[in-house]
Amino acid sequence: MSQIIREPPFVPDELDLLILEHMSDDANVQFKHLSESLKVDQRTIAKRVNKMKEHGVLKNTIEIRWSRIGVGIAAYVGAETGLGEKDLVKLREFIRKEPRVIEAYSTIGSQEYFIKILETDLQSLREEVLMPLEPITSKLTSSIISSKVKQKDDVSLLRFLRQRWFSHKKK
Repeated sequence: MSQIIREPPFVPDELDLLILEHMSDDANVQFKHLSESLKVDQRTIAKRVNKMKEHGVLKNTIEIRWSRIGVGIAAYVGAETGLGEKDLVKLREFIRKEPRVIEAYSTIGSQEYFIKILETDLQSLREEVLMPLEPITSKLTSSIISSKVKQKDDVSLLRFLRQRWFSHKKK
């Protein structure tokens, strides 16, 4: 059995988590404002942010709201590949080459692969993406997003982790 080798994780302290909370809430927050809010020297903030960037904790990205430019269909597709090695190669090749596949994961669970697909309309999704996938999978399931139940919320998770990891030190 192959073992997954992972780089050692960045181990944040409470200040790092506070910086991440503020930056998650406002990605454009200035170090001066962070320094004032957290009562820490601006150079310390800059060093911490740069260190987190060096370790891959933070990266400069944009978030595209696809529905605003007409890409309003989001589908989550589960796939199993019990058909053999040739079809597994075809599936992975399809995933790599298909531009509407924006995320894909090999999983442990009820589906071997979990794929997120964005498309402009249901007919194109079905005809151009799902139908070509069907012959190279032994089982294909799909779910179309109809409404958002929760928005991505990094701040709440960061606060939870900070409380879990550091609240005992204050007692």
